Amino acid sequence: MSQEIETKLDVLKGMNSSLGKITNVQVRLTLAGKADLAQELDVHRKALLDQIEKLQGQIADQWTVDAEVLVQKLSEANTKVQTRIRNIKNKVNIVKNATQIIGQIDDAVAFLKTVVA
Repeated sequence: MSQEIETKLDVLKGMNSSLGKITNVQVRLTLAGKADLAQELDVHRKALLDQIEKLQGQIADQWTVDAEVLVQKLSEANTKVQTRIRNIKNKVNIVKNATQIIGQIDDAVAFLKTVVA
């Protein structure tokens, strides 16, 4: 396969990894007694999943954004999310960090909508 396709597959792999982390946060929130926040996170997680599935359906087609740009944005977003996950795990500002993750998911979904033509 071409390098571009391989890069796109790497992007999707990273997005699916992020999705798994978000699911983990959702469980942590539920266990921390923040079921309403976990449910809100799930709504945004499902929107992200929908965009990932659309990208998967277009893997062989031209995306409107270069895959290398997506790799960079994904890396930056994952670093921020990982910091917030660590804070939630350590019970530091759980609600604030979860809310910031939701905001990052919304930003990712909005960006991914521009990638899926």
